[in-house]
Amino acid sequence: MKTFKNYFLSALCISVLIACEKEKTNADTEQMSSTKSAVSSGQGGSMAQFAVVNEYLYTVDYKTLHVFLISDPKNPIELEAIDLGVGIETIHPQDGKLFIGTQSGVRIYDISNPRNPVEVSEFQHVTSCDPVVANGNIAVATLRGGTECGGNLNELDVFDISDIENPTMLATQELINPYGVGFSKVNENIIYVCDGYAGLKIYDISNLLAIELIAELPSLEPIDVISSDNNLLIVLTAAGVYQFDATDPLNLVEKSFIPSI
Repeated sequence: MKTFKNYFLSALCISVLIACEKEKTNADTEQMSSTKSAVSSGQGGSMAQFAVVNEYLYTVDYKTLHVFLISDPKNPIELEAIDLGVGIETIHPQDGKLFIGTQSGVRIYDISNPRNPVEVSEFQHVTSCDPVVANGNIAVATLRGGTECGGNLNELDVFDISDIENPTMLATQELINPYGVGFSKVNENIIYVCDGYAGLKIYDISNLLAIELIAELPSLEPIDVISSDNNLLIVLTAAGVYQFDATDPLNLVEKSFIPSI
């Protein structure tokens, strides 16, 4: 993707924000433990092109899934390079699975054997850019048209992944200029949607027959979000990176801001 460098640099900024916050609130020994935990689980936004799961790093480019062993950080070893076909966009790990967003749908890979990802299912959509995240039995993806990805739909799609081999569409919500998406850590029914120049939107998906817009920050031009386990919400925007206290997911309290260079 043309904007990969920007997302990569932003991810580094986000990592620094989270690390700094932990440093303020933890003793040295606790900080070492939390750092080890962060490395084992990995944490990225919905538009990320890389994910860390335990001792393995998974990355995607336009057509390939790469698997690296990083147990020795100084000497990473590439184990596999799996051809996925063209149009690969993003990658998101959850519960031993990789959710890979593509320009034509979402592909789910099982990493029970972390060295050998195996595709278990796929749900397709019209051609568009497609960041995706999952939380338990629900996955959400945004489709953005009018770009190099193709297509003209702008929407949020919600999928049932309780049967991982047969994911099904549950609901859809029209958007304006969607980019990244993320779940609240406080309430699993609340999601944050980056609707580009239309602002950051907060939706309640507890009633899939009527997805409800319950709050928004129209002044932001968000690109991606990360919800951390300590109730922080990191928002990457056109202007820079914001850090919010999201203890109350409907009333975000700004904690810091790093402007774009």
